[in-house]
Amino acid sequence: MTTFSEPPPPSSDDDCQSVSEIINTHFNTYQRSDTSSTKKNVSRTAEALHHAVLSFVLSNKNSNDDDDMTEEQVSKEVAAAVTRCMDGAMSIIAASKKKDSWAESVTSILELAAAYATTGKDQLVARAVINRAIEYLVVEKDTIRMESCTMLGWCVGYLVESCKPAVSILKKKGKHNNGGAANNTKRTNDATAGWKLECLIDIGKALQPRLTDKIAKVRNAAISACVPLFSSDGATKIVGTTTTTADSKNFERIMNSIQNTLLWIMTNDSSAPNRALVAKQCCGRSVVSKETIPYVIERVKDVDVKVREAALDSLRENVNLDDLTEDQRVEILRYGLTKRCSSTHAKAVELLCANWLKSAKFDPIVLLDSLNPVLNESVCELATEVIINMASKIDCDNSDDVGVELVQKHFGGPEIRSFQQQILKKRSVTQNDDEGGLSPSLAFFLRVKCNAATNKVETISDVINDIPTLCNLLNSHVDKLIEFNKEEDDDEGMDEDERDAYEDAQNFICLQLIHMANTSELQEEGSRRHFISIMRSMLSRLATPDDLVDACVKTMALAHDTESHFLQTISEILVDIEDDNSTDHDEKAIVVVRQMRTISILSFVLENIGGKMVGNPILASTLQHLLPAVTSKNAVIREHGVICLSKFCLLSEEDKIMDEFKPLLMQIAGSVEERVEVRAQAMLALCDLTLLHKDMLQLSDEGGNNESTTFKELLLEMLGHPKQGIAVIAAEVAAKLLLAGCLHDPTIIAWLLVIYFDASLTEVEDDDDVDGSEVKKVGSPVRLQQLLSIFFPTYSMSSLDANDAIMAAVGPLLTIVNGKLEGKKQAKALNQWPIAKMVEYICYNVDLADKKKKEESADETDQAEVDNGSQVKEEGEGDNQAEATAEDDDTVVEASSTLLASIDIAEFLSEEGASAPTYYNRALAKMLGSASIDVDAEDTALLSRLKSQVAEAEYSTDDGPTVNQVKKLLTLLADVADFEEDERSYSSEDTSGEPEEEEQEEEELDAKSVATDKEDLSGDESFTTATFEENTEKENVRLSMGSMKSARLSMGSMKSAIEHESEVEETPSKRVSLGAVN
Repeated sequence: MTTFSEPPPPSSDDDCQSVSEIINTHFNTYQRSDTSSTKKNVSRTAEALHHAVLSFVLSNKNSNDDDDMTEEQVSKEVAAAVTRCMDGAMSIIAASKKKDSWAESVTSILELAAAYATTGKDQLVARAVINRAIEYLVVEKDTIRMESCTMLGWCVGYLVESCKPAVSILKKKGKHNNGGAANNTKRTNDATAGWKLECLIDIGKALQPRLTDKIAKVRNAAISACVPLFSSDGATKIVGTTTTTADSKNFERIMNSIQNTLLWIMTNDSSAPNRALVAKQCCGRSVVSKETIPYVIERVKDVDVKVREAALDSLRENVNLDDLTEDQRVEILRYGLTKRCSSTHAKAVELLCANWLKSAKFDPIVLLDSLNPVLNESVCELATEVIINMASKIDCDNSDDVGVELVQKHFGGPEIRSFQQQILKKRSVTQNDDEGGLSPSLAFFLRVKCNAATNKVETISDVINDIPTLCNLLNSHVDKLIEFNKEEDDDEGMDEDERDAYEDAQNFICLQLIHMANTSELQEEGSRRHFISIMRSMLSRLATPDDLVDACVKTMALAHDTESHFLQTISEILVDIEDDNSTDHDEKAIVVVRQMRTISILSFVLENIGGKMVGNPILASTLQHLLPAVTSKNAVIREHGVICLSKFCLLSEEDKIMDEFKPLLMQIAGSVEERVEVRAQAMLALCDLTLLHKDMLQLSDEGGNNESTTFKELLLEMLGHPKQGIAVIAAEVAAKLLLAGCLHDPTIIAWLLVIYFDASLTEVEDDDDVDGSEVKKVGSPVRLQQLLSIFFPTYSMSSLDANDAIMAAVGPLLTIVNGKLEGKKQAKALNQWPIAKMVEYICYNVDLADKKKKEESADETDQAEVDNGSQVKEEGEGDNQAEATAEDDDTVVEASSTLLASIDIAEFLSEEGASAPTYYNRALAKMLGSASIDVDAEDTALLSRLKSQVAEAEYSTDDGPTVNQVKKLLTLLADVADFEEDERSYSSEDTSGEPEEEEQEEEELDAKSVATDKEDLSGDESFTTATFEENTEKENVRLSMGSMKSARLSMGSMKSAIEHESEVEETPSKRVSLGAVN
């Protein structure tokens, strides 16, 4: 409860004291009253307070005292009293931590202060209260700023509302006033509207910074305060009554600025309630325009469900169907009628039925005309299904569909009956014959109605009288379309766009009729045969539009009972196509049309036929119709022919593929004279066949012709092709084959890395006009970038061979990039092929795969220790201590990725550095100089090899910066033995015989040692584990030679190696990244 101290007596004036008492009494009474703080109660209390103050002023005027207060003095005293009440309320907020302790009383005080100050005509009081509320907007405490925004929102609302009655009264009663009285009233209202407009301007300027406050609740309060400005036309009336042009322009400027800020909030604010509030409250009918509607539609795709619901509600309440464009309507339905969110779907159903369909007088055909089903078939189908479902459920008292419940709230009994009559009334495909034929919207609606009907027999009988009638109607529309396409002169005066629209509409009607025949299920034998004959005649006619081919083939396939009969009919159709000469085109054009029709039919058949038809003689006979298209002189036909041939190969025997189709596809893919598109399709076909038949890449010893090598060479050639399309297709093919395990070639991996890091490939795709569907197609550089970003880490973890292949790709990568840089003298060329990032990316993926392998091995080791724990405890501690030292010396060391990459870089500098550009050598040398290698943890043999290669690299170049970087690594390897000395020390430790004799004796000793150890451990259950570890070490080709020798010599102490296995597995990985070398 807020208490107010008595104001100090100004110069012992009792009358002024009485004004303060009046204010305090009313405020105290109101905050203590049990009545709810509604707008009506607040207005009534404010009016009572105005009456009390006015009575005091009148009584003061009637008195004969010389010290009577003037009206201005009374206004000042009233303003001071009201602001003291506000200060007392705000002090309570500042002193309290919980809102529950002051929420009701403080809210009552502030709302009464706003109502009293802004509903009267005393601008001094109004300005004092508004200015004090504005001062509280900049305090540090969030709650005070929030309550101040709320109070200013009340002020805006009362200012706007108080101006409406005066304006309306003047308009209605102005004719009864005489001229002088009317003019006086107008001047009084103009003056009042003037200072109210100034108050609104001050409030708008003060609220705008709070719209972007750091606290979400403060922003929410500021948004709510701006709602009265946009939800009614009171502010517009204030501007219309004022005569100050400058203030009107200033107010409009403030309104535009606030509106732009609100639109930004609706799109970018991090708080979902704030976005929802702007979408629902600040986009009222008075401010909705062509500029603001797209912002609201964008919120239909928001991530938060409340924002989506608010946007749909705003569109339903404030936007008419005619205010939206066709694309906007479709976009709203596409994202609103989603199955992923039931509440969003319900709100979209409410918008569709309670607003759009109602504005169309419940006629679904009129609504579909506004959505254009010819171009937006999928969205229109969703909308039609919703409307039909709503018509069947809208009269149900209890429905579990939320959308139905929302729509029922908007309609009464007569509207519900009208809704059902319009949607469910009987319609047929022949009902509009007298009105110019079947429209696209009606045909579409009838097709969807047939699909969605629960009682299909009755519905289809109402829509389709019988199959012959439907076929006759289909033939008439097809003939009409063919005649329209034959007309060269525009007799009807249609322009090109109108002709295209008419052609699309007729094609659409024909497709809907074909789909309707599909829904009829064609159970009756006579109807089925008649329909098949009609479909066969349509497909055999070259004049039939290509848009109808797929639908005809699909529907005809459903009309056959077996695939063999369907293939027989297709074979007959292909023969009829070869004999058809009914078109008026020349012979060359007829050949092109005939081949395209053959490819279209066969492509659909091959895509949808089952795998049981492999080797079918009827299917094999169709090849004679396909091969002419593959060898056609027309590039487009050849491309589609190769695509169709690839599908045909998937349904052929493997022997036939290897003997006939593979050489043909290899010839097409490798032809230099062939177009890029055709070669790319042949390459994709070879890839699919390789994934299906592993023998495509098996080695062949006959005559020395290695087909797999030929295929690999072809793939490498296309990876390095200068044309972007071929390289992108080849890269995707290579990624598929590598991931499937068909190939493990480091050179191919190196080419993939070059393509992945080549920035020039995606420059064309950065254009804003690129269609999103084009990016998803095979051959798109953006699609390839996405695939390769997943490919490299996945491939490195797929197997040990794959991980080794990626590590071995460093050498070929250096050579390929060197070839790319040939002839380029500027170091900026490295921006296109950043070699340092490439090598570091290789090491990162190799280390990531090793880390995953170690984690899996650790889990397996822990499980093995749990299973064999009792046996390990029974071993003698003395034997473990005796063998510990020998085991430490014989531990297998896996080379780090940094060491192996450094060896490849040093080898390149020593052998090919003389032919490489200087800036390229410097970049590689910088990588060597910054490489972090743990000399104590790495294998000495590999370190010696690295030292030897680095020394050769130092002597092979005269460039100062390159030599300085190389010397850094030599300094790190100063204590490592030279490569030749290590060879001599290794040979002196063994017998001093001839080299061949030494190797033979060593192999015999190793064989005997292994046999003896196996016999000793034959009864040990842990022998299996030891053998597994030995096989794992032999498979890892990245183990050094010294490590392999240590592994062989340690066979005599396998028991101790098994016991020490857990310690070796727990040793952290020694792989270290190359670091920052850019």
